[in-house]
Amino acid sequence: MDRKRVAGLYEQYADTVTRAAWHYTGSLHSAQDCAEEAFLRLMQQEDMEGGRVLPWLIRTAVNCAKDSMKAFEHSRTVPLEDAFDSPTDDEALLSERAAMRAMLSLDERYRLPLYLHLAEGYTILETARLLGKGFNTTASIIRRGRKLLQKAYEKEGY
Repeated sequence: MDRKRVAGLYEQYADTVTRAAWHYTGSLHSAQDCAEEAFLRLMQQEDMEGGRVLPWLIRTAVNCAKDSMKAFEHSRTVPLEDAFDSPTDDEALLSERAAMRAMLSLDERYRLPLYLHLAEGYTILETARLLGKGFNTTASIIRRGRKLLQKAYEKEGY
C-alpha cells in the first residue's frame, strides 16, 4: 500500500488502534508498539477496501498485543495496579483511576468490545463488525460486560 495512504490512515486511526491494543497490554508503550506494527503490516498489503481497513488494523494490533503478552507475561517491573495508587486530591482523577482499574479487572473478552462501544462510541453492530463477531454475540458480551464493569466499579468505592 502507498506510504501516503498509510500515513493518512495513521493520522485517522492511530489513537483508536493504540487504545484497542492497550486494553490487552495494559501498557501504553506496548500498545503503541503494537499499533505501529499494525500500520507497518498495512504497508505490506496490496490493496484494501476503505471499510475493511479499521477492523483489519484493530485485529492486527490486538493479535500483536496478545502475542506480546504471551512473550512478556511477567516482564513488568511495576504492577499496573500500583501505578494508579499514587496519592492525589483530585476526585476526577481518582474516579478515572478507579474506572481504569475496574476495566482492567474484567476478563479480556469484555474489555475491547466495551471500550469500542462505550468509549469510542461505536454501535453494537459496528463493534461486531470491527471484531468480526455476530451482532447477538457482541450485544451479549457488552450487556454482561457492563454488569461486570458496574460491579467492579462499585467495588472500587464509586
